[in-house]
Amino acid sequence: MPTAAEKNNLKLNIGSNKNTALVSGGSGFLGSHLCEALVSQGFAVISVDKPNVNSKANLKELLTSPNFTTWEEDINKADFKLSPTISPTHIFHLASVEEQLSSSQISLQTLLLNSLGTKNLLDLAVQRKAKFILVSSTEVFHGALSQTSLETYFGKGADPTELSFAEAKRFAENLTAEYFKSYGVSTTIVRIKDPYGPRMGLEEGEPLPTLINQAIKKNKIELNNDGLRTHNPTYVMDIIYGVIKAALGQHKGEIFNLINTDKLTERSIAETIKQFIGELEIVYKKGEEVELPSYPLIIDPTKEKLGWSPKVSFEEGLRETITFIKSKENKNEPPKANHVPGPDTLLEERQYRKTGSSLLRRVLFVSLMLLLAWVILIPPLLFGVNIYRGQENLEKARRAVTEDSLTNAGKQAKNAEADFERAENMTRNFFWPSHVPWFSEKVEQTRNYLFFAENISGATKFTARGLAVIKELGTGEIDTKAIKRSVGNAEKEIVRAERKLEIARSVEIEQDKLPGLLRNSYKDLLRYQEQLTDLVGTVRPAF
Repeated sequence: MPTAAEKNNLKLNIGSNKNTALVSGGSGFLGSHLCEALVSQGFAVISVDKPNVNSKANLKELLTSPNFTTWEEDINKADFKLSPTISPTHIFHLASVEEQLSSSQISLQTLLLNSLGTKNLLDLAVQRKAKFILVSSTEVFHGALSQTSLETYFGKGADPTELSFAEAKRFAENLTAEYFKSYGVSTTIVRIKDPYGPRMGLEEGEPLPTLINQAIKKNKIELNNDGLRTHNPTYVMDIIYGVIKAALGQHKGEIFNLINTDKLTERSIAETIKQFIGELEIVYKKGEEVELPSYPLIIDPTKEKLGWSPKVSFEEGLRETITFIKSKENKNEPPKANHVPGPDTLLEERQYRKTGSSLLRRVLFVSLMLLLAWVILIPPLLFGVNIYRGQENLEKARRAVTEDSLTNAGKQAKNAEADFERAENMTRNFFWPSHVPWFSEKVEQTRNYLFFAENISGATKFTARGLAVIKELGTGEIDTKAIKRSVGNAEKEIVRAERKLEIARSVEIEQDKLPGLLRNSYKDLLRYQEQLTDLVGTVRPAF
C-alpha cells in the first residue's frame, strides 16, 4: 500500500537546475519537508534559519545533497542581505508559522518574523524578481476587536496569545498584499490549519501535538470540558504538495486555504489515537478556555484554481506520525539500570558515610575546584586549538591542491571544515560575558570568521574531489558510459564548491572588530578565496 507521502506524487516536471528556492524556517517541521520536496523537483535549495536553531536533525537526509545548503542568518536583522551572486527564483516564508508551531507562547521573535522578517524577504523578492510565497494561518480569521472594551479582546474571554498571533499573521498578509500592489511582486499566500505529521513538535500548546504527547508519554489524554472542541487536522505532505503547486502555478496575488475540511472533535481524535496506542485512559476536566467562534473553511477556489484537495485520511496520517515518534523515542531511550542495591549494600553505604564524611567533603571540594577549572579554562583552550588546527589543515589542503595531490587535499580540507565547525559551535557557549558589548562584538565577528573559513574549507574539499575525478579520466581505458558518469560526478563536486563560495561571499565580517590574532588569517583567507574562485571558474565551463 502506498505511503501518505507517495500518494501525492510530488513530481511536477520542472527543469533541472532551473529554480533556486530560499526557504525561511527550513529546518522546522513544515520547512524540512518542503526542502526535501523542492530538492526532489530539481530545485537548488537554501534553508535559512536564525543561529542556535537546533533542528538540523530534520535535514540530515539533505545535508549530503549538492543541491541543498543551510545558512544561519537572522532574517529580522535590519541589515539582512543575501549575496548578489545568489538569485532565488522562489522565496518561501515559513519561519513565522514554524515559530508559532514550536512554542505555545507568543514572543517578540514571532512578531518580528511576521513584520520585519516578512519585509526583508519581500524586499529581497523585489530586488531579485523572485516569486514570494507566504505560509500563513487561518488564525487570521480570529480576534475581531470589541467595539466596547479591550477587556473583551485581551481579557478572560479569549487567549491573548492566540489573538496576538492572529494579528501578527494578518499584518504579514497585508504587507504581502501591499508589495503585490505597489511593486508588482509575484506573491501567493497559503493558509494552513492544524498541521500534523512526522517531525511535528510535541510541545504543550497546540491541541493535536498535546493530545499525541499525552497519549505516548502518560498513557492518558485529558480533554477540556466535554471534548467537543473541533479541529481540522491536515497532513504535512498534503500541505507541502499544495504549497509547491501554488509556487509553480501562474498565481499572482492569490490566497489559497490548504485545509482538510473534515472537522474532528477532540473526543474523536482521542479515540482514534487510542486505536494506535492501545491501553489509553481518556479523562475529562473542567477547562476555563473559551473557544472562539468558528468560521467557514472555504476551499472551493483552492480546488478549482490550484487543483488541490487533501489525499491523506486522518487515520493513515496519524499512523505514520505515531510510528515516527515512537521510533525516534526508542532511539533516544536511556539504558535501563542493571543493578538495584539490596539492604546489605545500603547498610554498608551508610556505615561508609559515617566514617568517611570528612574525607568525602575534602574529595568533593577538590572535585568542585577541578570542575570549575575545567569549565573556565578548558573551553577557551579547546577553542583555540580547533582554530589553529583548522588554519593548519586548510593551509595543507591549499598546498596539496597546488601540488596536484588532490586526494590528500580533499582529506585536509575536510578536517579543516570540521575544525572550524567545532570552534564555531563552541562560541555559542560563551554565554557568561554576553552582556559586555565589546566582548559580544568580538564573539560575533569571530563566529562570522569561522563560518567563512568553514565554507572556504568546504569549497576546497569539493574542488579537490572534482579535480581528482577529472584527473582520473585520463588514466583508465576509454569507456563512454564510465566517462559520462565521471564527468557528471565531477560536475556535482564543482557545483558544490560554487555553492560554498557563494555562501562565503555572503558572510559580512568587520575586520577591525576581529580579535588581533585572526585579522591576518582573514586577509590570507580572502586572497585564497579569490584564487579558489578563479580555479573553479576555470573548470566550470568544461561542463
